[in-house]
Amino acid sequence: MQVTDLVRMANQIAAYFNPYPKAEAIDAIGKHIHMSWEPRMRDQLKAHIDAGGEGLSPLFLEAAAEYYKGPKTPKAKAG
Repeated sequence: MQVTDLVRMANQIAAYFNPYPKAEAIDAIGKHIHMSWEPRMRDQLKAHIDAGGEGLSPLFLEAAAEYYKGPKTPKAKAG
């Protein structure tokens, strides 16, 4: 897929979630990318971000940074 298409789709996702509270938007964007995009699309997007992320919205870049950190493991309960 062309990077320009990925950027366009990514920005459409970010625009859709932009009215949401920021934390909710970031989480929803990450979930959408994980559930709806093929691994090769996610890999291509990651490479584009690593190369500077030209054209991606600030909200999407923030969401992608959280997404590519990996899953958050809940803290174990003491006791």
